[in-house]
Amino acid sequence: MSRTAHTAQRGFSLIVVLLMLTIAMVLGIGAAQVSLVGERSARNDRDTEIAFQAAEAALIDAERDVLGPNASTAQRLCLFNGKDVSAFVPGCGGTGIRQGLCAQGEPGAKPVWMSADFAAESATSVAYGTFTGQTYAAGNAATGVRAGTLPARAPRYIVEAVRNLGGWQSSQLQSASVRNASHLFRVTAIGYGMREETQVVLQTSLYKSAASPGCPS
Repeated sequence: MSRTAHTAQRGFSLIVVLLMLTIAMVLGIGAAQVSLVGERSARNDRDTEIAFQAAEAALIDAERDVLGPNASTAQRLCLFNGKDVSAFVPGCGGTGIRQGLCAQGEPGAKPVWMSADFAAESATSVAYGTFTGQTYAAGNAATGVRAGTLPARAPRYIVEAVRNLGGWQSSQLQSASVRNASHLFRVTAIGYGMREETQVVLQTSLYKSAASPGCPS
């Protein structure tokens, strides 16, 4: 074999090796990217699940707040009466035991829950346990305290008094007169994940036809 042919073969082998190395590098980078995307997706799913569980816990806390049983010294069961919603304030602007109680918005207006303030120190929404004495392990975004795999901060909720246009049973109609008007209590709860920007909002409607036992009727 001539020196020229031998040199050409060595040059061709080098090109093949370089191509194989390039392919291996590209495959390695692709595999690393897929792995990172999978890890990020799993982390986001976990964060969303934590936020969902927190929002569900807030709904349960609100149900205890509205319907009872609630043995907390801060309880306000007497404010919830489907026939009397005078404690509910436009714009959720109540204070004290009226905190987080929202009067129904005007027809055609933006839903109250979409404009409510759920900030950590808000006076117009209720933090978990405020009126029930319950606790929920979470961090504190206001002070920068992190809580590992727990929510960045405690869930919150508001309660809207919504006019009940029909009977609680779908087959029964309700009188439209003001004297016979009744209301449902629509709860909107927000839960947070490990990152405060991960949020889940849940709603439920509670029916309470009259005041709790021991309350003025």
